Amino acid sequence: MSLKYNKIKVEGPLLALAVLLAGSTTAQADYSVLCLSAAPEAYVEELIVPYGQDFDLYVILAGPVVGEPLPWRLDTVDWAVLGSCCGGSPAFLIGSELGGAPLTHDGDPVIGVRTTSAGCVQQDVITLARLSFTWVYEPTGPFFLGAAALAPAFSCDDTAQFLGGRSLRIVPTGITPAVSSSWGEVKALFHD
Repeated sequence: MSLKYNKIKVEGPLLALAVLLAGSTTAQADYSVLCLSAAPEAYVEELIVPYGQDFDLYVILAGPVVGEPLPWRLDTVDWAVLGSCCGGSPAFLIGSELGGAPLTHDGDPVIGVRTTSAGCVQQDVITLARLSFTWVYEPTGPFFLGAAALAPAFSCDDTAQFLGGRSLRIVPTGITPAVSSSWGEVKALFHD
């Protein structure tokens, strides 16, 4: 077996895999998103909130590019708040108000919700829920929360719609930021 044959034998599958991944990556930019937002009508990626004050976030379904409308009519979507709300987060989900007619919902945002659209809703942004959060402990700085689709959504023409997601950054104010200390400084705190 020649060296040239081995090179082709290895490079052929690698080239095919690279082309496949490049195609998938390019197509992924066209996926609509299901995510948490600081506003109900558009994706707003950051919320500045005073520590100790409860706050609301919105689960939205929107177009693939911020500011672009959802390009298909919603039939069903399965979604949940990530991290069993909110694994390791200083904020905790305390309440939810699921969107009203023409949307119907079955389930809980922490475990999973199936949202169905009566009459095939098409809007620029579909607000699926308003979620209320409270503080569990004082954060040391900004942190992220999210929601995501549990499976492909379905449009009214029965086409599967794969959904991307985006994180929401929470920036707490009125906190004492963590300060790094050396091991010697920490030990000195415990000496008389």
